[in-house]
Amino acid sequence: MANFLEELQSKITIKEGIEGHRSILREIYRAGHISLQDLAFKTLLPISLLSKIVNFLIEKELLGRIPEGILYTDKGMQFVEAELHFYGIGISNCEECGDTPVYISPRWDDLLDKMDLILDSRPKVDTTLDQAFADAETDVLRALYLYQKGALEGKSLCFLGDDDFTSLSVVNLYEGIIPEDQKMIPTEIMVVDIDQRMLSGIQANIPNKSMKIGFELWDYRHPVPKGLIHRFDTIMVDPPYSLSGLRLVLSRAISLLRTIPGGEIYLSFAHRAAEDTLAMHALFCKLGLAVIEMIPRFNYYEGAGILGNTTQMIRLVTTSKSSPLISPKEEFQEKIYTGEIKPNIRYYFCNNCGKLIPIGETEQIKTVEELKAQKCPHCNADGPFNLDHKEDA
Repeated sequence: MANFLEELQSKITIKEGIEGHRSILREIYRAGHISLQDLAFKTLLPISLLSKIVNFLIEKELLGRIPEGILYTDKGMQFVEAELHFYGIGISNCEECGDTPVYISPRWDDLLDKMDLILDSRPKVDTTLDQAFADAETDVLRALYLYQKGALEGKSLCFLGDDDFTSLSVVNLYEGIIPEDQKMIPTEIMVVDIDQRMLSGIQANIPNKSMKIGFELWDYRHPVPKGLIHRFDTIMVDPPYSLSGLRLVLSRAISLLRTIPGGEIYLSFAHRAAEDTLAMHALFCKLGLAVIEMIPRFNYYEGAGILGNTTQMIRLVTTSKSSPLISPKEEFQEKIYTGEIKPNIRYYFCNNCGKLIPIGETEQIKTVEELKAQKCPHCNADGPFNLDHKEDA
């Protein structure tokens, strides 16, 4: 696979590198047949350059021409499916909604229903780890977005934390493409998390135990395990929403990606004010990461009112300048979680007895989840409990 793309890049050099050539081949595959004009629109490359590439592929007998445009020959189709692992026929776009990146059509209803059932079995959130669960629609939307952008086929994918269980949407994506073909689209999926409960929950819901899915219990504040370094093509991550956490996680992501430019990071991150957004982009530049796409209100979370229940999706790509700011061998000592950086005491009102209950790192009850599990310390009622006010710790 890499040898052919490298040969293509050596014959016709493009700034986008071998991943740019891969995207051209993928768009032709998904279209069935396509005009040069439409291919230019899809790939954002000039027609003159695409014409050279197409002519080269025709000489190789991988492509042919018909009045409607260009398409793969039988030889070409067999080649890209075997060597580049192309699969499926693309996904639908919503023509009525111009700002929606992916349209979840009715063909994905079965997958949505399956994810709803799976997510009902998730463990309780651990707010000390800044966990906030995405809903089933977000999980499916993420999987479709990865597929749309070519981040799955023939790729090695790592979830750098997955309390949302998005990996299971990717695993089950075949259900909306070829339901009878129980096929995992990426060549490999690795799920990394600090919380063993999440790893066990995902593992218990894998539909086919022969699928190549790995699990790694790892706190990314610790050095990177040797087996993960420079192993992956694509990273998906929804990190703590602090600048220190972002610096750590993106450094770890770069250490996990292969060293050639074009590796992708799909980052879910909170919407920020202009000054904080500027600091975030400055960090991207220091890391040598290119921002390719930013989609506001992409992710929706259950009960995450502090985030407005939504966060943005940011697609980052590695370049020749990409380098981690934190060495993969380094132990990270800075605080990254919200409760560590801005500790506070939250006072919850018990609707049964009317008394206030303090919750925080310095209190007997650390989280509202603990309060619900332990019941009211004054009247032993199981709530409901409502947030009354906050104070600095």
